[in-house]
Amino acid sequence: MKQTFLETRQSQLDDLLARVCEELQLTPTRYDEAVARYEAVCRWLDAEGSAVASYEPTIYPQGSMRIGTTVKPLDREEHDLDFVCEFQVPASQMESPLDLLKHVAQRLREHKVYRELLEVKNRCIRLNYANEFHMDILPACPDPKSGTDCIVVPDRQLQAWKPSNPRGYADWFEDRCAITLFVEFSKRAFAADAEPIPAQEASHEKATLKHVVQLLKRWRDIYYQDRCDEAPISMVLTTLAAQFYRGHASASEAMTTILTDIEGTINTAMPGRIYVLNPANPSEDLSERWDDPASYAAFIDGITQLCTAWKRLTSATEMQKSANILEGLVGEPTKEAVRKQARALQAARSATILKAGGAGAISTTVGNSIRPNTFHGD
Repeated sequence: MKQTFLETRQSQLDDLLARVCEELQLTPTRYDEAVARYEAVCRWLDAEGSAVASYEPTIYPQGSMRIGTTVKPLDREEHDLDFVCEFQVPASQMESPLDLLKHVAQRLREHKVYRELLEVKNRCIRLNYANEFHMDILPACPDPKSGTDCIVVPDRQLQAWKPSNPRGYADWFEDRCAITLFVEFSKRAFAADAEPIPAQEASHEKATLKHVVQLLKRWRDIYYQDRCDEAPISMVLTTLAAQFYRGHASASEAMTTILTDIEGTINTAMPGRIYVLNPANPSEDLSERWDDPASYAAFIDGITQLCTAWKRLTSATEMQKSANILEGLVGEPTKEAVRKQARALQAARSATILKAGGAGAISTTVGNSIRPNTFHGD
């Protein structure tokens, strides 16, 4: 990461946030393991003789690993890898929406390893890799009448089809990031009809919006740690952040604007709730859990407390105070980020390239040089 310390306190805060996001990155080993297992499952589903393969499925990743907003799991929790298995038949040709779940589950049960990991959820089949991650496989059928890349997915509880569009959503999110990054895909061979997971971006290559989403997701994980059922899902936080993102290069400015707009939208919608729809398929209500008033109330409480803490963080006059507040919001990664920032500052000081600007600001460009600190006590 390029080390630059400018005249403003905001730039120092942005540097700290960037370092926190670097700490939140999945390790290359964990990321590569998830990719390898995704490719193996794709090969099994699409292998010759598979009942699933007879429907000529298109398989592609969705969610955080597709759009580059994954975060390290808390403690022993697992991160997730979601992908779609799109059967190339109209939904009208299926006797029941649940047939898709049955086909995928049956194929996975034919594998001696996958059958032990399998769990049938409401809309997907989950493979639980203990203490590593879980893989959610979402069976689907195309829904061209609703738009390009739109699909319908089965809902066990409702025994009905539900609309979605993960591909279109990913394209929309990247557009909202307002940058174009070249992504080099994995060259390993796997099922021809399965799309690869993008190579992991280095943290410093990520768009500002992706950093904001990572910070929001880690705050969510900590705030709702003891009541996971009340936590807003990742796509809701991601969509709200992207909708209210205005192109700020500064992560702290972007977060401030996003939180202000979320809070304002909540207040405007009262006494009702806000609706977070899939911008690539507005028929999909990503926030349908908020039909439960208790779940929506828990979201409002969380956002209200986050807004209050963020205002204190950005208005604090000392970086250490801001760091303490940030640690309360996103946890342990802040400590390592602070240590790395301090080491970088000390290295710059030792090289006599740091200068003192106005009002106690630190700079590499203007002011008088700061002598190296040779005091080695506590």
